[in-house]
Amino acid sequence: MRTGTWVGADAHAIARAVHRREVSARAVVEEHLAHIDDGNPQLNAIVTVATEQARRAADVLDDRLACGEPPGPLAGVPFTVKDLVTTAGLRTTAGSRALADNVPGVDAPAVAAMKAAGAILIGKTNTPEFGTSGLTDNELFGPTVNPLGTADLPRSPGGSSGGEAAAIASGMSVLGLGTDFGGSVRWPAHCTGLASIRPTAGRVCADGQYPGVVAGDHLLANPVTVHGALQTIGPMARSLNEAALVLRVVSEPHIAWVDPASVDVDRLDLTWAPGEGTVPVAADIVAAVTEVAGRLGARRYGGSALGEGNGLFGRLRATQTHADIIASSAPDMFGASIRQMLSAARAESSAEVEELWVTRTRFVQRLLAEMGDLLVLPVASIGAPLLGCDRFDVDGRSLTWQEALASCRTISVAGFPSLVVPVGETGDGMPIGVQLVARPFHEHVALAVAARLCRVARVR
Repeated sequence: MRTGTWVGADAHAIARAVHRREVSARAVVEEHLAHIDDGNPQLNAIVTVATEQARRAADVLDDRLACGEPPGPLAGVPFTVKDLVTTAGLRTTAGSRALADNVPGVDAPAVAAMKAAGAILIGKTNTPEFGTSGLTDNELFGPTVNPLGTADLPRSPGGSSGGEAAAIASGMSVLGLGTDFGGSVRWPAHCTGLASIRPTAGRVCADGQYPGVVAGDHLLANPVTVHGALQTIGPMARSLNEAALVLRVVSEPHIAWVDPASVDVDRLDLTWAPGEGTVPVAADIVAAVTEVAGRLGARRYGGSALGEGNGLFGRLRATQTHADIIASSAPDMFGASIRQMLSAARAESSAEVEELWVTRTRFVQRLLAEMGDLLVLPVASIGAPLLGCDRFDVDGRSLTWQEALASCRTISVAGFPSLVVPVGETGDGMPIGVQLVARPFHEHVALAVAARLCRVARVR
C-alpha cells in the first residue's frame, strides 16, 4: 500500500485507490488529519475536527471492502461541511455562541448522501454567524485566513463558505459542502481558485441548513422565507470534475441527471456581460471575463433584466424578520452583527411581500428570454480582499461586500444554477473565477461549457 501521497490528490484518484485497496481509507484519513494539525492553526478554517468519527468511518469502510462490498463513488475521500449544515453527532454552531454546544441528531440529507457514497467527514468549517456576511469571521471562532495570502498581506477567503474554501484550497479537505444565498460558494471559490456550483434551487435538498425550522431532530428549510426559498447547498472542490461528481451524489434522486458530454456546445446560444450593470467591476476582472467570452464565442448580453436583480435581491432580503434566528436563542447570545441585523428588521405587509415575489417572477421570465442558453458573468467586483477590510474601492467608488457581490446576488434572486471555475489572476496575484449561469435545472449545460473552457484555457 502507498502512503504519504494523498494530501492534494483528487477525489477520483483517492476513491479509485481505496476501491482497489492500494491504500486504506484509514491511511488517507490519517494523512489529512495530520495536515489539519499542521495547517489549521494558521488558517482557522476547520472549527470542529471529527477525528474519532472519521477514523471509525474509515475503519468501517475498510472492513466492508475486505468483505467485497461495493464502496461507493467517493470511497475514502475526506470531506468537510460548512458549519451551517447539520451533522449527526458532530457539533453544528452556525458560527454563533447561541449554538456553541449544539450537536444534531441527524445529518442534513446532502451530508447523508456524501456518507452513503463512501466519503469520510473530517470536520466542520468556519462561517460568519448564521452565514450573514460575505467575510468569514465571527465572535465564537474568529476570522479565517485565505491560504493564498502572505504573512505580510493576509487575505480573506470571502464568505460565507470561507472556511470551506480555505480548507479545500490548503489541502486539509478534498471536497466540501457549502451553502449559497447571495454568493456564498461562488465568491469564496473565486477568492481561493476553486471550482464551485450553486445548483438550481430544489436540485439538492435544502433541509439541514441554518437558519431553519427545528422539527424534532431535523432542521427543515422554511418555505416562506427568502432564505428558505433561495439558499442552496452546493459543492466546492479543487477541480471542475470533482465538483461535478459531488453535485451528482447530492442531487435529489428524482431529478434526472443529464450527462454534460451529451451537450453540443457549438449549438448553444452563449451570452456574456462585464457585470450586472449597476456596480463597477475591477478592470482586470472585466478583462478576464471578456477573454473567456471570446474563447467561447459568446455574444454580448443586450437585455435590461440583469440590471434589476441586485436591487430586487436587497428588497426581498429586507422583508425577512429573521424569526428562525430569533427562535434559536436569547438575544444576548448573538454576536453584535446579528443583534444589529435583528434590530433593523421591520415587518412588511403581506401585500408588499407578495408584490415583490410577483416582481421576482417577472424578472425571472425576462432574464430567461434575454440570456440565451448560458450567461457568462463576473463573480465579484474584486479579488480576494485583505483580511479585516470591509470597504473596497473600484473605479473611485467605495463598495460594501454586498455591492461587490452584485453579480452573484442577481443570479441568486433568479434561482438559476451557476458554476464557477478559475480563469486567471488579478493584478496583485489573486485568483479570478467566472460565473457560468445556466437555465433552471440545466447544470449539465454549465458543466459542458465549463469543460470546454477548461480545455481551451488550460485550467483545471
